Amino acid sequence: MKTKKFNLIPVLMIALFLTNMYSVQAQKGQTETTPNTQTVSNHNQESIVQNLLEAFNLGTENVLELFHEDAVIEYPYAHSLGTPSKLTKTQYGNYLKGALENMPDIAFSQVKSYSMQNHVIWAEFHGEVVIPSTHQLYQQDYVARIVLKNGEIIHYKEYWNPMAVSAMGDHKEVNKMFNDKSKK
Repeated sequence: MKTKKFNLIPVLMIALFLTNMYSVQAQKGQTETTPNTQTVSNHNQESIVQNLLEAFNLGTENVLELFHEDAVIEYPYAHSLGTPSKLTKTQYGNYLKGALENMPDIAFSQVKSYSMQNHVIWAEFHGEVVIPSTHQLYQQDYVARIVLKNGEIIHYKEYWNPMAVSAMGDHKEVNKMFNDKSKK
């Protein structure tokens, strides 16, 4: 009885091809979907992030249009400044009135977004603006986790450096910018 020799080269080539193919798909954010999970397409994720960043310069109402009625907005580090760290959509509207007024024409750059399963997008971006009240340059690097429901943002969680906020003034001034109840 003759034994056949197993040729390892074709097997290795196939394994290398499959590994490379899945690696490229993962880098592009193209993950396999099943009936219970959906992935945000690359074009759609870029549009959502870009639309949000553009809306910050168009006013509070433009930002709020992107959010689901039941949306939750979180800033995990905001509590260290005495400002809200978890907001409803209505509270977020009041928060934005103070924030956007004090950050006119904020310029965003270095925008990157990564889609995940279950309608999740991670985004990184850099923002810069001269604060009118202090004439200081505010520079911030942001990381945001965005969860979508029916094409709208249902959960937005943004991470940033609280130390950079010092360009906006002292603790009392910052607190007033983001907590002023008269801006309702």
